[in-house]
Amino acid sequence: MPKTRLLSGNPAFRSLCASRAVSFVGDGITTTALVLLVAPRDGPTGVGLLLAANALPRLGGPLAGVLADRVPARRLMMRCELASALVIGLTAITLPPSPVLTALVAVAGILATIRNPAGRSLVPVLVDAADRAPANALFGLGRTLTLTVGPGLGGLLGAAPGGAHTALAVDAATFLASALLLRGLPAIEPARDPGAVTGVWAEAGEGLRYVVADRQISVLVLSLFLLVAFAAVDNVALVFLTGDVIHAGPAGYGVAASAFGVGMVLASLACSRLARGRRPTALLIVAVVATGAGTVVNGLAPLLEVVVAAQLVAGAGNAVENIGYDTVVQDLVPRPFLGRVFGTIGTAAQLGAAFAYALGSFLVGVVGARATFVLAGTGTFLVLLLLVQSLPRKDVP
Repeated sequence: MPKTRLLSGNPAFRSLCASRAVSFVGDGITTTALVLLVAPRDGPTGVGLLLAANALPRLGGPLAGVLADRVPARRLMMRCELASALVIGLTAITLPPSPVLTALVAVAGILATIRNPAGRSLVPVLVDAADRAPANALFGLGRTLTLTVGPGLGGLLGAAPGGAHTALAVDAATFLASALLLRGLPAIEPARDPGAVTGVWAEAGEGLRYVVADRQISVLVLSLFLLVAFAAVDNVALVFLTGDVIHAGPAGYGVAASAFGVGMVLASLACSRLARGRRPTALLIVAVVATGAGTVVNGLAPLLEVVVAAQLVAGAGNAVENIGYDTVVQDLVPRPFLGRVFGTIGTAAQLGAAFAYALGSFLVGVVGARATFVLAGTGTFLVLLLLVQSLPRKDVP
């Protein structure tokens, strides 16, 4: 299939990005609306079960990657979106009790886990190699909308007439809209040889063996786990830094937390314009430096204004990290393995986040919020040393 320059007009890629953005905004709406529904009804235990049901299926990335490598992408993604619309629509109508709601949320998490590696694997198929970094910036922008736009809309819709019914109905509509947008994709066949297709578990194992055998890929996966484990400590420590140390109150915490998402959006938009032709390895190194520096400055910040600036820098670094990782993987991994590698990377990120929540809780209790940020930032720079040793020294054709 002929590819076109990203900035010269690429309707198939625009359809993919628009579908992702709509779908991710819907995810943010649903998470917020369900938390607001469950918290007064089922308490902290209910909220914890809800979030766990959404997160745990995402550990099955290597299995989801098998489907991305063996099923035509447009068909797979459209079916996931339509099934998600059905699941969320059923939830909107019934608002079921906690056990049923938890099961429905788990199904929605499974569908999200399947469609993610399929979408990321399409980028190198739809755009030229020189355009991969800006393409990944636009593609990744949808992920940031989950953090910036989705929760706000979820809160507003949850407070509107109909409450959770209305918010979830809107999310079901976003999945339908996403499926319609995906019709703009061409019929792209998977790169897998049909004769080589075996069982799902066997192919997942093959993908994991590929990751372990390729030193560059295995270090990329390990370093991503470690970077997320250090960076996501922010989610635990920030509320204590702004509240107990800087005494900025709930409003200060809200501003500081939002600054991270704003930094991600601004960096994604900048890379969509400026990253063409840039070496993805250089983008990745600069991004990790920005993330580590922002994290350390958070721990040393005397004022809320400094925390907000540090959060902007760390958020920008996080966004460019995502762009750099996706582009490096797309350059290094042959297409028949791309879905499984992206699935494995997604699982590594989820495990890193889970580890960060436990680590952050422990460190804040032992050494305080400031020291926790400084330790996390220092750890980020140590991971950079590991990462630099494995990154390709020149661009891959």
